[in-house]
Amino acid sequence: MSTRPIRVEDVLQLLRKLPPRDRLRVVVQALPELERDLSPEPAALDFWHGADMSALAERQTIEPADNLDALSGGWPEDESVEDFVATMREWRSQSPVVHSTLDG
Repeated sequence: MSTRPIRVEDVLQLLRKLPPRDRLRVVVQALPELERDLSPEPAALDFWHGADMSALAERQTIEPADNLDALSGGWPEDESVEDFVATMREWRSQSPVVHSTLDG
């Protein structure tokens, strides 16, 4: 008797049949085992333990800002933040995508 390999899609389909809290329990229980099975990659570890902000700024030749207006990124003076947020919400309602905290 041959068994077919288990596909990710099959596992996800089974998970979707569970109530949300049970889905989360499965993931929480499986995660430590999955992490043990992964071999650590030096590049990935360096990502989490990288240089501090001063070292990054020095490496990227970042200099302190002399003019705070330069930090605004060219924001139009006649446009309020409220107008910007309203426009973003309108655009998002026209084309639904993953929403950020702007949607409150």
